[in-house]
Parts: sequence; C-alpha cells; structure tokens
Amino acid sequence: MRLNIGRLLWLATVCALALFVGAEPAAAQATPKQEADPFAAVLFPPELIMQHARAIRLSDDQRVTITRHIEQLQSRVVRMQWQLTEQVQALRETLARPRVDQDRAIDQLNRVLDTEQNIKQAHLEMLIRIKNVLRPEQQTELARLRDAAAERKDFEPEGKL
Repeated sequence: MRLNIGRLLWLATVCALALFVGAEPAAAQATPKQEADPFAAVLFPPELIMQHARAIRLSDDQRVTITRHIEQLQSRVVRMQWQLTEQVQALRETLARPRVDQDRAIDQLNRVLDTEQNIKQAHLEMLIRIKNVLRPEQQTELARLRDAAAERKDFEPEGKL
C-alpha cells in the first residue's frame, strides 16, 4: 500500500487548525495581539520539508523517520479528536439546560481543555522530533527558504489570484 503523505499532512493540519481557530475569538478579546504562530520561526512543518526536500538534500532515512512521526501523531490525534468531540457535545448539552449545574459544566470544560492541550502537545512533540531529524545545515536552508517565500508573499500585489 502506497502512503499518501499529502493526505496525512492534511489531516494533521486540520486537527491542529481546528483547535487554534476555535480558540481565537476568546483569546483575541483577552490578550494583546500575538503573532499567528509563535513557533513558526523556529520549527519546520512537514509540508515545508516536503516542498524543499531536494533543496535540503533530505535523505531516504530522514524521509522515512519524518513519515513515521507524522503517522504516530495522526494515530494519537484522531483518538483524541473523537474524545474531544464527545466532551464538547456533553458540555453543550449541560449548557443547553434551562438551569446549568455550574460545577458539572466547569468539570466538563476542564476535560475539554485538557484534551485540547494534549492535542497541541502531541503536535508540538512531532514538530520537535522532526526538527531533530534535520541536520543543522538543513535547518538553516529551510529557514532561508521559508523566509524568502514569506518576503515574496509580502510583496505580491493585492487582488492577485
């Protein structure tokens, strides 16, 4: 069976984005404006590595190891996503009652937050493991390529499709 890495990355990204997007409105009200991803400048998402695999001379062993880390994340996160969905539904049902049991609601909220934290931690662990697979010169080249792409994006004319 041929592994579809693009599909694996898409699933991992969707899981991570679902958490970050869902928490954004409350965070925007409570804290000053922060950069979208505070770790983007020091970690390397798998998509970036795949896009520039030749430029950084990614070895077959590195490719296999990175793929394994992605698969391990997905296995963990899919289970946690199911758990999170059930927890959110239970909390919603509690909050939908005419009279809300505050202790129960707070307990359910804490379970939701714990699961979200576990998902974010798993994602960060994967990014750290992937970074540790890369040699220092590969990391330097990836950072240069990422920064150059960001600069090009900043200078694109508006309205361009």
